[in-house]
Amino acid sequence: MSIANDSLSAIFNLDETVAVTSGTKNGRGYLDRPTTVLAGNEILSTDYVLHCLDSEFGSLKFGDSVLVEDANGNDVSYTVRANEADLDGLTRQVSLSKV
Repeated sequence: MSIANDSLSAIFNLDETVAVTSGTKNGRGYLDRPTTVLAGNEILSTDYVLHCLDSEFGSLKFGDSVLVEDANGNDVSYTVRANEADLDGLTRQVSLSKV
């Protein structure tokens, strides 16, 4: 194993990440849920971004379905909006829409 892969295994450990499933692919990731205030504090918008390994979810494309585990251990359905490589090419930022 390379240093990069060993470090990624430590970062995407079971204690800090959530379970992610798409079709037959299973893995782990971090789900960000930043809220943005729009239209002079009148509208709140939440952007869902999944940070995951390229080796697990690099092939996700627009419209694909993804299940992400919530804090209670329940699967929540999302649809892929975009899938972009991070700077290192080893991880991905997957933009999601909640179904």
